[in-house]
Amino acid sequence: MDKFFSKLRIGEKIGIGFAVVGLLFVGVVWQYHQTLQSVLGDYQQLQSFELRKSLALEIEIELAAVRDAEKRFLIEHRQEDAEATEQRLQTLLGKVSALAAVDHDSQQTADALQGLVSSYQTNFAAVAKAWRVMGLNEDSGLQGAFRDKVHRLQALSAGYNVDRLYTLLLQIRRSEKDLALRQDPAYGERVRQLLAELRQLVETSELQSTVKQQLLVDLTTYARTFEPYAERALKSGNIDGGKGPFRDAAHHIEATLNAYRVANLEASVLQLRRREKDFLLRGDESYPPMVVDIAEKIRSQIAASAIAAADKALLIDLLQAYERDFLALVAQSSSITRLTREMNAAADRVAPLVKQNVDQANQMMASRVAEINASSQESAHWSLIVMGGAIALAIVLALAITARIVRPVRQMAGLLDSLAYGRPSSRVPTYRGGRDEINSMGESLNALVDHRTTFLLWWKESMDELSARRELLRASSNEEKDEALQDLRRATIAKLQQLNAIRGRLLRHGERVLEVSQRLQSASGSVTAEDLKALEHAAEGIATLLDVLTREEAPANESAPPAGATLVATSG
Repeated sequence: MDKFFSKLRIGEKIGIGFAVVGLLFVGVVWQYHQTLQSVLGDYQQLQSFELRKSLALEIEIELAAVRDAEKRFLIEHRQEDAEATEQRLQTLLGKVSALAAVDHDSQQTADALQGLVSSYQTNFAAVAKAWRVMGLNEDSGLQGAFRDKVHRLQALSAGYNVDRLYTLLLQIRRSEKDLALRQDPAYGERVRQLLAELRQLVETSELQSTVKQQLLVDLTTYARTFEPYAERALKSGNIDGGKGPFRDAAHHIEATLNAYRVANLEASVLQLRRREKDFLLRGDESYPPMVVDIAEKIRSQIAASAIAAADKALLIDLLQAYERDFLALVAQSSSITRLTREMNAAADRVAPLVKQNVDQANQMMASRVAEINASSQESAHWSLIVMGGAIALAIVLALAITARIVRPVRQMAGLLDSLAYGRPSSRVPTYRGGRDEINSMGESLNALVDHRTTFLLWWKESMDELSARRELLRASSNEEKDEALQDLRRATIAKLQQLNAIRGRLLRHGERVLEVSQRLQSASGSVTAEDLKALEHAAEGIATLLDVLTREEAPANESAPPAGATLVATSG
């Protein structure tokens, strides 16, 4: 690790420290961002649950509005209510589509709702169409068709309703015969009263005008010719067998009434309308067979009457057209009942689905809220752990980088103190090829200590050698000479050892120069600041050591040692 840090400059170390701390800060920010994104995702999910509930409520409200419009149409049979129902259904389908876009679960519910609403819409459209065919009011559709025909049939039946006239005519004829038999004036008066009543009924009847005129003429003839007959019957009792012009007029009146009489036709038509109204009011399936039976009865009454064949054909055609349209209306009503039942079944299945969607949203929301609470607590816990770990790691990195900078400085301070006030015995740890400024300072300081030590040792050994030479020159006895020679020999050996050390240092400087030279050749001639600095230091070291050797040669030439000393030095 120390070797790695020696490759970095102080600025780079500080930059790396700030970068690592920045990365830690970025990591903390990233973790906070992830937590924030998770919180936002949870909030959006909760919002989707609320949106599901809101859309479900809107669907329920819109479905209620659709059913209200549908009920108004089925009750009042107005086209605007059918159109309002269709518009509400389109709005409802839009709400269902919005629900499908919320999430996957909502899409499944919306697909089911889509099918039910579409089925309801199809059935309602069929019901509305059936009602339009059947008739939205009494003047449209099948209702209007058979109503027009039955109105014509009813109007014509009123023209054939002469039963009251025929009864009055028979009562007149009976009173006429009672007068002839009993010769009581009261019967004559009775004939006159009945004639007046019959005349009034003819005048107010719905018979054709030509028929009315003919009957009124015949009644006038009868009334005019009856009076002479009544006088003869009361005075002499001579009635001539009850014959006379009045009798011919009565026969003519009876023939005219028979020609325009269908027994109980108007009552039967009214009974037909009654059962028709009962069916339209109650929708009971028992009434259409009654209508068919009454129509068959009317058909028999018309066939048995003495009216003209053309009138019979007209009445029967109207009756058959009425019956056909009425039975078609019955079929439409049955179809409407079936379609309405299917429509209600589809609508009734929508509400449970909507409620199920709301319940599911509530359950999922409650479960998700619990999960969010747990995950929030865990996220907060991990956030504290990450932040604490980042702070601790930043402190460790700061201490480590600071220690890598401060420790060599402290070591150099101690070495400088030893250099200034004592004899340094240690060196600052350095790494060859390091780019750190402190490492360079340590190398320079170590070189300074080495040079100082070399110079001091060289000076000491030189002084010892000089002292030994002086003692040898001053020696007067052999013992003193031997002792001086021994001291000279020791000093010479120490200098040789120091020269060997200098040679080793020169070799190291040379190897350094060779290494830089080879690197320069392999680098295609590019020279870095480190290489120039290494060459400069090696050259200065070589120059310094050579200066030491040069200074050593001068004294050696001036005073050559004795032959024995030289021999001893050479042998050493």
